[in-house]
This record gives sequence, structure tokens and C-alpha cells, in this order.
Amino acid sequence: MTALSDLDQELRRIGSAYSGKWTYALTDLTSGERIGFDDDDVMPTASLIKVPILIALYQAVHEGRLALDDRTSYRKEHLCKGSGVLERLTPGVELSVRDAAVLMIIISDNSATNMVIDLMGLDDINDQQRRLGLERTTIFQRLGERAAGLDARKMSVSTAREMARQLELIARHEAVSPEASQDMLRIMRRQDYRNELSRELPWNELNMLPDHEQNWVAEKGGAFLNGIRTSGAIFHGARGAFVMAAFCEGGLAPGGAGRESEGNELIGKLGYSAWRALAAPE
Repeated sequence: MTALSDLDQELRRIGSAYSGKWTYALTDLTSGERIGFDDDDVMPTASLIKVPILIALYQAVHEGRLALDDRTSYRKEHLCKGSGVLERLTPGVELSVRDAAVLMIIISDNSATNMVIDLMGLDDINDQQRRLGLERTTIFQRLGERAAGLDARKMSVSTAREMARQLELIARHEAVSPEASQDMLRIMRRQDYRNELSRELPWNELNMLPDHEQNWVAEKGGAFLNGIRTSGAIFHGARGAFVMAAFCEGGLAPGGAGRESEGNELIGKLGYSAWRALAAPE
């Protein structure tokens, strides 16, 4: 058996204890080899949809429809409670387009996400997914709108395979352009929330790994009701690099809530096992 086959068996063993539905996809960036479990199943994304939004934004910049240093204003209609800081500020605050994208990713700011969405429109974001050959990744509404109620599947969906593919394009500097990919990677590496795939890695108080120029993770996670936990990450380490996406839904085992939920714990174990197998320093 190959090392990836062994890893796949280990990840499936870890996932077998989860009380809900889970999926994952992983691509080794050195060999190009892929493994996964139910990785074509459509799952709710929660805030992981912000990665496709980021790619669509940089596509619009690449085409000259926007500029990263354009100014955009936070307005009342952008307000979405939950994660982030803008909901606590007075409407009228101005940001550069890039700064709105940074808030969207590194602290998962929902209001900043609506600002970015409104710069393009939902159709533009979904059209960019189709241009990438990703048929299932879809955002149905702006964040916080009531049409979906509390049904996360009516907000946005994707698959582990499609999310891993987007991360692979960024990691290989093939998403939009090399320059755009590098900047997206730069933003995702600044992630403040390490609650999912990289949660068990040895982060220090500055949110860095030992020998952080060689060992780093660029990532985005998400969470919603009904045990929904999602995560996508680019892992780079001394022994290799890989991308991974994981989704959980329905796992509500007692003993943990929020960032200590069953889904967070599962996704953290999946990420740590893959990190040890493929990338971590000896």
C-alpha cells in the first residue's frame, strides 16, 4: 500500500467515530495523488464559501472590473451578525476592497463578506465556479438573509473535492493568475482562527509554527447550527505540502460545544494526522 492509502485508512478510522455525516478530500501537492471519503457529496459550506468568493473577487480585479485599492463603504444593508467586527461599527466606515477581503478571511467577518459579494453579485461568484469546472459549489444568498431560514444548505453548498481543487489552484499559483494566487495565499496565511484542520498543530502565541517560513498553513473554516463544521487548508511543511477540505454535519455528541464541538475535534484530528504523515518536520 502507498503512504496515501495508509493515510486514507487512518482518516476513515478517525471519522468512523463521528456521530453525523462527514466528508474529506486531500491532494498531495508533490505527487498530485488524491484521496477522499464521500468527497463528491454536496455539503453545506458555512463560512468556507468565502474562499470561492475570494477567488471570484480576484477574477474581477484581473479583468479590470475592480481594483484592490478601490474604496468601498460598509452600509447598513451589509450588516450580518455573527463573526467579525464590522457589525459593531457605525455604517459609513470606508475600507479598501482588499481590506474587506482580508476581514472576510482572517476573522471571517460576515458584514465584510456582504460588502465583497455586492461588489460582484451572486451570479458572478457562481459563474466563476463554473469557469473553473466546479459544478456544485454554489452560493444562493447574501449572508444573513432570511430566505433560507436556518437551513444552511439553502445558503451555500460545495463538495470536499471541489473545495480541495480550489485550494490546489491557489497553492499552485493557478487561481486567476500567479500574482492573484500569491496574494490570496498571503491573506489566508494570516488566518486568526485556527479551530478546524490545523487546530492541533503547535501554534505559538503569535499564531506561528516553529520555523514558520517553512512550516505554515493557509486556511479558512466555517461553523453553523446542526453540528455543521467545515474547513479547507493548504499545509506546507518541511517534508511536503498538501491541500485538504473537510465537512461535518449533524454531529451533536455531548461533551463539547462551539469550538470544542464534535465536528471541530474530528476535523482537527483529520488535519493533524495528515500533517504528521505528509508534511511535519521529522
